[in-house]
Order: sequence, then C-alpha cells, then structure tokens
Amino acid sequence: MKLPRVILKPGKEKSVAVNRHPWIFSGAIDIFPDLSLGDLADVYSSKGEFLARAYFHPDNSIAGRVISYTQEDIGAVIESKLLDAAALRAASILPDTNCYRLVNAEADGLPGLVIDKYNDVFVMQVSTAGMEKLKSIVVEKIAKLFPIRSLYEKSTSSARAQEGLEPFQGVILGELVEEVLVEENGIEFFVSLTHGQKTGLFLDHREMRRLIGKCSKNKKVLNCFAYSGGFSLYALAGCASHVTSVDISESACNYASKNSHQNQFPSDHHTVVCEDVFDFLSKEKEWDYDVIIIDPPAFAKKRKDIEAATIGYRRLNSLVFSKVKKGTLVLTSSCSYFIDKQMFQHIIFQAGAETKRDIRILQHHILAADHPLSLYHPEGEYLKSLLLYIS
Repeated sequence: MKLPRVILKPGKEKSVAVNRHPWIFSGAIDIFPDLSLGDLADVYSSKGEFLARAYFHPDNSIAGRVISYTQEDIGAVIESKLLDAAALRAASILPDTNCYRLVNAEADGLPGLVIDKYNDVFVMQVSTAGMEKLKSIVVEKIAKLFPIRSLYEKSTSSARAQEGLEPFQGVILGELVEEVLVEENGIEFFVSLTHGQKTGLFLDHREMRRLIGKCSKNKKVLNCFAYSGGFSLYALAGCASHVTSVDISESACNYASKNSHQNQFPSDHHTVVCEDVFDFLSKEKEWDYDVIIIDPPAFAKKRKDIEAATIGYRRLNSLVFSKVKKGTLVLTSSCSYFIDKQMFQHIIFQAGAETKRDIRILQHHILAADHPLSLYHPEGEYLKSLLLYIS
C-alpha cells in the first residue's frame, strides 16, 4: 500500500528513529502532504530514509501518532498488537480476575485506543481521528481474535472534541449489556457499563486497592469519592472493623451498597453516605479513622485547569491532614494528566506544611500490570498515588 510521505526536518528524525517516541510534533515536519484528519502516511527523514508509519492530524501540535515502524499492512499490524497485548495480560492477570485493560493506547502501540475487558464484554474508547478511521479494522480483528458477548463503545472523552470528533456511545457488536458481574482479585463487582464512569470500573487502581486491603485489618476506614466501593470492598475483605464510603452520586452509592451485599460483608461494617465529600469532611467531627482514601475525579481535564486543580487538591488534602489523628494512613491520588508526579507531590508537600503535620511517604503508586507504560512514552503516566503516614 503506497501512502503519502511526511518528511521531517533535518535533525528531527532522532525522536522517531532513535528515541522511538510515538508522537510527531508539527514543528518537526518539513513537508506535509495534503492529508485529511486521521489519514495514514509514511514518515521519512530529510535524507529519504523510511522511519515509521503514522496517522496524522494537520491542525494539532501532536501532528502524528506512530502505528508501526515497518510498512507492513496496517490490518496485520493491528492484529499483531492485539495479540501481543492479550499475551501480556494472560501472563500477568491471575485466575481470580476477569476484568482488566486489554489495550492501553500508546503503551500497547495503538495510540488513541483503549479496550477494557469485563469478562466476555469489551468496552472500547477511541479518542483520536486517526484511530477513528482505523476503527473498522480494530473491530474486525477483535471479533476474529476474542470470544465476545458484546463490544460496547464509550468514546465520550473531551479529547475527541480536540480531534474534531463528536462523542459516541453504543453497541458495536453483539448484544447490549448494561450491567455485568465481574471478579477482581476474588472480590465481585457489579459494573454499569453504560452509565458508569469511564468504562465502568477504575481498573487502574487494582494494586492500590490490594494495598489498602492489606492495611485495613481491624481499622476504621474512610473512603472519599468512593464511586462503586472499590477501595471499600478491599478494606472489608481485609477485615476492617468499619468502612465509611462517601460519594455525591446516588447511583454510585447504590452500587457501593449492592457490591458490599454481593460479597456478603456484614451490613453493620459498612456505612454509605451520599454527600459532597468537601461538605462531609468540613462538618465531620468524629475523626477516629485509621485509614483514609482520597481518590477524586480529575480536577484538571485541560491544561488551563492546572491552577484551579492545584488549589483544589491542596484544599482537599489540607482538610484531611488538619483533622486526622496521629498514626493515620492516608492514600491520596490524582488522575489528572496535566498534574505530573512532581507537581502532585509538591501540592501534597504544601498541604502538609500548611497544616504543620509530620508526614512520611510509605508508598508511591503501584502500577497495575494491565496498565503498562511504554518506556519511550513517559507522558502515558497519568495516575499518581502516595500512601502517607501522618504523625
């Protein structure tokens, strides 16, 4: 298949040829053929050397995203990468878990594509114009390679607007499955695929949930922004004496209760509170918690949100630090892409200094094996966590 040629400026080929970074920035391009949004093109150096095959968005600063470093048929490339992604998960996911991320965008060599597997139901997210054009091939290969009951697309992220795409949500293959029962590390969850946040469950926190379970024996646990009760269920499975789950969403609270009941945890060990977390924390008087989880939604969804997000994270953590008793464990997290690890840790430092508490870091975020990072694409790291000991 002969494709148009994108020619890089002299000296700009190192990022692709040597560093294998999957993004090609507009400033690195010397000759840009007439391409429509998402079109494939072959990338060449100024000396005429083939470097990569990528799809392009002529109007964005990230003008190209690499799909392959060969000129192999794109369908064969996608099939190979899906198989490789599946092999990685098969080698790392334990038998007591049937929900996990199958494809993690650039980390699996398929930029703009996320696929989460919930038992025999697959949920797909497409965030770029280039992957949108390749979607029919992706769907064909998924149907060929995996036994599926349903493939549901939930492409509703704000990133689509920047790519000139409208949000889309609906069944692509098979039947509509609105809710599915899955197992993660032996704990069962009802997951709302159509109405839940992201693809239904925050799979990227699997290892941090496991850590909280290990820290919770005979402890009183407060789970802020509890959603459907992920951290709460692990704490209860870890023999917490009591767990309080707080979330502003009535639907999320219903799922937290439903999931607790499904796992047969004693009802008097779990209190679910449907309330704004800031309001709950501000008025809460009895701070007898031993473990607190602070896992809010993204405060910075765009670069311009960074300043407001910084204030929000500092206020939230300061509120907790100012009230906890000595010896409390606090797990604090941020999933804001535009707040990096160093910035987040500095925000937590500011909250600690503001409240004059002695704080030690016990653990940074533990990456779940189904959410790998490409060594060549550090920008893929969006989730930050700190397990803190408050003196």
